[in-house]
Amino acid sequence: MKLQFQNLTKTYGHTVALDHFTATMREGVYGILGPNGAGKSTLMNLLTDTVTRDEGEILYEGEDILKKQGKAFRAVLGYMPQQQGLYEEFTARHFLCYMAGMKRLNTRQAKEQIPQLLALVGLSAQADRKIKSFSGGMKQRVLLAQALLGDPKVLVLDEPTAGLDPEERIRIRNYIAEISDRKIVLLATHVVSDIESIAEQVLLLYQGRLIHMDTPQNLIRSIEGKVAEGVCTREELTEYQKKYRIGNVYQRADGLTLRLVGDELPEHFPRVTQQIGLEDVYLYYLEKR
Repeated sequence: MKLQFQNLTKTYGHTVALDHFTATMREGVYGILGPNGAGKSTLMNLLTDTVTRDEGEILYEGEDILKKQGKAFRAVLGYMPQQQGLYEEFTARHFLCYMAGMKRLNTRQAKEQIPQLLALVGLSAQADRKIKSFSGGMKQRVLLAQALLGDPKVLVLDEPTAGLDPEERIRIRNYIAEISDRKIVLLATHVVSDIESIAEQVLLLYQGRLIHMDTPQNLIRSIEGKVAEGVCTREELTEYQKKYRIGNVYQRADGLTLRLVGDELPEHFPRVTQQIGLEDVYLYYLEKR
């Protein structure tokens, strides 16, 4: 499988939401990371054809998804939107039956897949409860289940853990990792921990532009020597905040420990050589601009 974006561009008035985005994706999880307004949702909307592109192409298996594929591409596409557009009076099972009809699954396929998906997302016991009684995390799991109807080859997840508590975030991430085999999974988020453990490739988006696309390991290696930690007093903290990008502040017995990220770091702060993570990568590439 191969999904290609070639010079994909979208503007809204004078605002460039996506600026000549170019990337090639094969099977695996692609974490699309960036702050609000980076262009993540625009990319998702262009892929799902809910907005019209200004320039560029999106190719699936070498064919444009609009010009040649049409319904054929929609049949291999699963989409979990950022906003919860659920029918609150439906039960989870009824909603999935409804969505199966929208996706034109036949009765046999629906009867086979719906119990499997409810089990996958841990909602078998709640299948016949109305969605309005569900927690936010349970609703997100229903949305993930509907995206998986029809066994899509391309799965688009737009902020799948938005508004969830830490336990539900971990649960959703585990489900995504479990179903990512033999699929191209695009997971757009501004929460680094959502992709840190499951993404094989990370795309860094900023103001509509693709800044970097690489493995988590290579991105982490690219900022070696750019992370430092040191101790300061509370009085010194304000001055450090003015001069440096602070990744975190830890309260320790000997004072405050600052984690700094950047090209210029205090000489007396030891450089971090172990335990550099994607949070540091995010801070270095996306918050220095």
